[in-house]
Amino acid sequence: MNKSIVLSSILLLLPISVYADWQVITHTDTNTNTATQVAYTDNDQGYSLEIYRDSVNAVRARFSINRALDKLVNKHCPTFQVDNRLLDNRSINDAVCITDLAWSEFVLGYVIDNSVSSAKLNALVNGSTITFRFMLESGTYEETNFSLSGSKRATLTVLGGSVVISP
Repeated sequence: MNKSIVLSSILLLLPISVYADWQVITHTDTNTNTATQVAYTDNDQGYSLEIYRDSVNAVRARFSINRALDKLVNKHCPTFQVDNRLLDNRSINDAVCITDLAWSEFVLGYVIDNSVSSAKLNALVNGSTITFRFMLESGTYEETNFSLSGSKRATLTVLGGSVVISP
């Protein structure tokens, strides 16, 4: 049998998540025992990005730093940019982000009647790369990026298969 046919057959049997940079994971709140599905990715610099739907149908994106010695400047929202679009550091309706020393969170939109109208979420699921720029407590500025390959599949899985995202 031809080696390329065998290799192609094996690749078709592998799970889709092997090809994508994003995966679906479950976080469990230990206080309430509530499980939340999260679209998740991380990068080789130790940062992570998560998208999830909360209990009031808000779609949230959480950017986290995972390096123990570094801390974000408190109450200072990172900026983010999908591909070459405009820089942003606000949630929808121009609200500030929610931030802590190890993470910042943005509300991207709300699921209403199985639909989310959000230019920011639409860019995240249809873009190629998202870049975050942020300041650490030490006073240094950092920049990191994530591939958005597979973000649409993972995000639609956590939002619900019938949810439609529009700009």
